[in-house]
Amino acid sequence: MSERNGSTAAGTGTAEIPVVRPAGPETATTATPPVPEPVAVPTPPPPPGAPAEEVPGGDRDLSGMQATAPVSVRPRPRLPRRGPLTVMGPWAPVAGGLIGLLLGAIAALVLAGAADGFEDRLALVFVVLALGMLGSAGVLLADEVRMMRQQARDAVVRPASVEATVGLLNGLTPARLLLLSSGFVFFLAAFVSR
Repeated sequence: MSERNGSTAAGTGTAEIPVVRPAGPETATTATPPVPEPVAVPTPPPPPGAPAEEVPGGDRDLSGMQATAPVSVRPRPRLPRRGPLTVMGPWAPVAGGLIGLLLGAIAALVLAGAADGFEDRLALVFVVLALGMLGSAGVLLADEVRMMRQQARDAVVRPASVEATVGLLNGLTPARLLLLSSGFVFFLAAFVSR
């Protein structure tokens, strides 16, 4: 096949065989043989990094090909978008609980001189536990509020997505459960120490 029939010589790695068709009646009377089409010989690909002028076959017609250039700068990969569920990270409640435990330990050290009996010392243990739970609940509650605000912002754009998740956030969430539990432990501390 030739370029005229729609194929090119580049890329096959085999030589093309010219097609010789019998001539019409007007050329049958003459003794001149028909001129065969030129055979396109594929050229090997240039070695990497070779300049264009050293490449054999540089005078070829490259009208159907697009010129390329080396890439000098790599594009930065796109980082994942931070959604409303990845605001604080998985260790934030642990950090909040540790801060609460630290504040509870400080309160226990301050009140240790006033605790005389077993009930008072048990009340201090409950206070330390309740403050640790309150620290975790505070971080989770802040994350929940941030998710609610994000959903309120997105409600203008996608009201259907808010309807699907509003039932999940209106129920008993971990933040609300920890807040209720820490309130109950504070009540136990007050009940034991009276």
